[in-house]
Amino acid sequence: MTFEAGFAIIQLCLVLIRHKNLLSKTVSERDALTQKLPKIKPRVPHRFTRLVIFLFILLNFAGYYPTLAIPPVKRSIVQAESLEQTGEVIAESFSKPLVLPHPGYLTTKFASYHPGIDLATGLGMPIHSITEGEVSEVGRDLFGLGNFVVVAHQNGFKSKYSHMGKIYVKVGDKVLSENTLGEVGLTGRTSGPHTHLEITKDGRFIDPQALLPKISNLPTLAKR
Repeated sequence: MTFEAGFAIIQLCLVLIRHKNLLSKTVSERDALTQKLPKIKPRVPHRFTRLVIFLFILLNFAGYYPTLAIPPVKRSIVQAESLEQTGEVIAESFSKPLVLPHPGYLTTKFASYHPGIDLATGLGMPIHSITEGEVSEVGRDLFGLGNFVVVAHQNGFKSKYSHMGKIYVKVGDKVLSENTLGEVGLTGRTSGPHTHLEITKDGRFIDPQALLPKISNLPTLAKR
């Protein structure tokens, strides 16, 4: 490289330094964006927040109640002379012996994560109250228990029947074990026709098998 050529390059550099406007604006803006991008924080649009709140309120009015149990539901072990189980339970807490809501097979037992039992049967099977009482609640849990009915019994007992296809009663109705509450369906989160039955005493969950007549397990061939 000649001396003249080197001197010309130095002069060009000096000119560029003195006149920054000669630099490409596109290059300058791209550099600025590259430096600022890591500092940009994502913001949730106000419309999205309002939509979430609206959906939450709508689901509550529709009867959706989350079924997650964190911490898990504590199993209530009732130790009383009135809750003895001898094949067919005749509990002194009730004026009449308890009955199954309908014929069927036990597919899921009572557990800390499952505060009830699942009684599998045919679709459309009539559902009866386990004993006499008064309908205290009729609702719908869209993502969990589906259509359900709660019956209040004497001495603080309540029974809940879920995944119903049809409901024939309303709040305030007096029912006997001979009356039909509704039909077995496929509403809510279920893999087949069955009734999810819960029993509580003074708000505490009780294993329904401790009160009801003996329930047969699902045959081995049927499980396969």
